[in-house]
Amino acid sequence: MKNFSRSMVLLTVMAFAASSAWADTPPNIAQPDTHSVETKGKVTLYRVQVQGLEFGRDEEKIDAEVLFKLDSQPDFIYTLRLHNDSPPVNQVLADTLREAYLNNSPVTVYHQIAPGKKNVKIHMVQMGQ
Repeated sequence: MKNFSRSMVLLTVMAFAASSAWADTPPNIAQPDTHSVETKGKVTLYRVQVQGLEFGRDEEKIDAEVLFKLDSQPDFIYTLRLHNDSPPVNQVLADTLREAYLNNSPVTVYHQIAPGKKNVKIHMVQMGQ
């Protein structure tokens, strides 16, 4: 009975882990996950600031080093953190956005779902179709 209980607990944990891994995995590279909003456009403003400066006020305040705007959503400010504890890929995202700005190339960004907010954090950048 003890082995059966352990087996059931193990199977339950494995099933939960498998289902949670699939929940955030997009079905293919052309579609974002279900927790993202896709926005396409050209970068019209690209700002880099030192760590510790915040942007926005009250509930819109964001602590980020890279801020940018897209022509398709001029009222939105998209942000990216480059803190020491940020994932190294954030620097690649920042470099990609900079290249898109300098070359006037369109990008697709994916950002968190933040109803009613105009300052949002991005987590993916895509160039091309």
